[in-house]
Amino acid sequence: MRCTASELEIETIFTRIRTDDIDLQPDFQRGEVWSIPKKRKLIDSILRGWRIPPIHVIENENYVDEVLDGQQRLATIRDFMNDKIKIDGSLAPIDESISKLDGLVYSKLDSDTQRKFKKYSVTIIRLTQYIPEEPAELFYRLNQPATLTSAEQRNAFVGNTRNQIRELVDAFEDAGANKDTIGFSNSRMAYDDVISKFCYVVEIGTIRKKVTSTDISDKYRNNHPFDDKVFGKVKKILIYFIEGAQLSKDTLGGRKLSLNKATLFSWLIFLNRYMEKLSTGEVAKLLFEFEHARQLAKGKNEHTLFSDIDNNVYLSNKYPFYQSMFLIFNQRASMGSTDATSIVYRDIILEIFVVLYFRDKHFNDDLYTTLLEDYDKKQNLSLTIEFISNFFNWGDNIKW
Repeated sequence: MRCTASELEIETIFTRIRTDDIDLQPDFQRGEVWSIPKKRKLIDSILRGWRIPPIHVIENENYVDEVLDGQQRLATIRDFMNDKIKIDGSLAPIDESISKLDGLVYSKLDSDTQRKFKKYSVTIIRLTQYIPEEPAELFYRLNQPATLTSAEQRNAFVGNTRNQIRELVDAFEDAGANKDTIGFSNSRMAYDDVISKFCYVVEIGTIRKKVTSTDISDKYRNNHPFDDKVFGKVKKILIYFIEGAQLSKDTLGGRKLSLNKATLFSWLIFLNRYMEKLSTGEVAKLLFEFEHARQLAKGKNEHTLFSDIDNNVYLSNKYPFYQSMFLIFNQRASMGSTDATSIVYRDIILEIFVVLYFRDKHFNDDLYTTLLEDYDKKQNLSLTIEFISNFFNWGDNIKW
């Protein structure tokens, strides 16, 4: 890998950002996360003439410089020149010349100060002639002091695997995935994390094996893309899920879902089995009823949240373990999405719920019979779920 250093004035950098010759948010970046105080300190440093760390960029096949390290600094410079950041003249040590500029945006500065800012030079280190592992390793080393999520670390690997996950995340967000529809955003690449893991378990065909960050990172590092069948199926499921989530929010009470990474992962695993069996409307109803029953189990919601109160009262009265399902699911959802046993238990509970809720469709009669017989003996749902997991070898042989 070649590393070529050059000095560029801020005026040139700003122009190149505006013309998309410098890409501040390539796929491996983590979004703009600096606070306003931190941004103001950077602007203050530049106005004082202090040196800031170099910017590392990767030259892609179209000769666009993708920012590997320094995204937050360049975004701050861009925002300041676009009048989105005000100068803080009270930063220590006090500089009288900067104190006079307190509260001003770039366009309100005198021409001499603007000129001085634009002429400030930044060291740009351009990486060329690299293999995928090299920029990623440099990214790790440059960001060791920072706390990066596993997804942020993985997305430093340039290659087809990363591109697949980015395409799936884009499709997920374009279809409507956001905090308003499912309860959390893609901050710190949360969607990337869930989707890459979902692809991985569909490809290996089991949720009984604990999947580690290292397992998924190896796919990125070795540039082994996911099978085309896996990629295609996952994309359909993501869009199918979001259509149901939006319908749930829009037509079944208008209340927001409150998923996390673990519960989203479980719903995707569940829909991998049921995409051909349930309509979008039925998925919406399941999402609404199940997720709000979980909130009720936490003591957060009222019974009136249910769109079908009579059916939920009926199920609760008929099956003595009905409320316990949601308590166990909540407990297992808080244990993280990497615990294989918790994933299997959540999946069994979702299967039990759909079997009970749509009993007239006779989904999984074997499970229904086993559930009732074993619970009648043990009178303990946790023990029954454990039995079901072992008896059916639950979670193996996931199909495309």
